[in-house]
Amino acid sequence: MKKPYWQSYWYRVRVRLDDEQWAGWQGLGGPEFSQVSNVALRDSSLEAWATAFLEEARSELDDLRGDLLLECFDEPTPGAGAEPVHSAQVTLRRP
Repeated sequence: MKKPYWQSYWYRVRVRLDDEQWAGWQGLGGPEFSQVSNVALRDSSLEAWATAFLEEARSELDDLRGDLLLECFDEPTPGAGAEPVHSAQVTLRRP
């Protein structure tokens, strides 16, 4: 079967805070996976969208200290151990 022209992606955002009470990567609340807007992907790559998304998130989460991780998948509910098709990480502002 021929692969469709359009590829949909889903993402999750996780945070690892510097505060010692948090161990490992934690979700930020809301649904675990959200769909990347098809409109956003019409004119740019998944990687470009992810970079812009993380920069905006970084500025909105300026009160947190730690790391932010964005993982993108090509299915809406990937199974345990599924590898993301793209992932990127940024450091949240340090004091």
